[in-house]
Amino acid sequence: MVVFLKFIQPSIEVLSIRIDEPITTMTDLIMAAICFYAYFRIKQQESGGRIKSYFKYYFLTLGIATMAGGLLGHAFLYSLPPAWKLVSWIFTLISVAILSTGLIELSKPLLKPAFSRMVTRVNILILSLALLYTLYTLAFSAVKYYSIFGMVMVVGSLCYVIYQKTDSRGVVKVMIGVGVGILSALIFSFEWGLGPWFNHNDISHVILSFSAISVYKGAILIIDSPSLV
Repeated sequence: MVVFLKFIQPSIEVLSIRIDEPITTMTDLIMAAICFYAYFRIKQQESGGRIKSYFKYYFLTLGIATMAGGLLGHAFLYSLPPAWKLVSWIFTLISVAILSTGLIELSKPLLKPAFSRMVTRVNILILSLALLYTLYTLAFSAVKYYSIFGMVMVVGSLCYVIYQKTDSRGVVKVMIGVGVGILSALIFSFEWGLGPWFNHNDISHVILSFSAISVYKGAILIIDSPSLV
């Protein structure tokens, strides 16, 4: 029986260069590669309009966030001031805000204008509070909670509403991506790991990679659906 504990990952040296948390760094970079691939593939789509732009820039900013997290937040943080973690965290906030705004835009024809405006204002308010708190405290907690709010309460809920009214397979895949992301958040929050070489960070990154793939597949279906965009 595996006992889930918090594991600290040892450093390694490559060509006399110290790399902290190497597996965590690698899984971050793998996810970044998936996000950049999704960005370029979505960019090549001929249809989609504004919704295409939201999905495109969601993956671009998320790719930057995970790449910066791997390199600046894990591998080489020992040689940098702690504030360098903010690069990854701020781009994470921006990416979630972009996707949330995109789903609000996508759902507007199906919702009352007053409700759409309310969701938009609440989203902006919580994003602003999360950003200010993160900059002031240099703590990750607000990033985590805004990501949960944006992905679950806004993206997940609006995807469900859109599906109920359109039967779109694309939003189903986005919802699956959100659900997979919740599992990742649980593993990260409770620090469940399998060992020092595959700890809670590594597991959550792998799961988030599958989440990103599902959202990407959903985005392609949504962009290619004339009835939605």
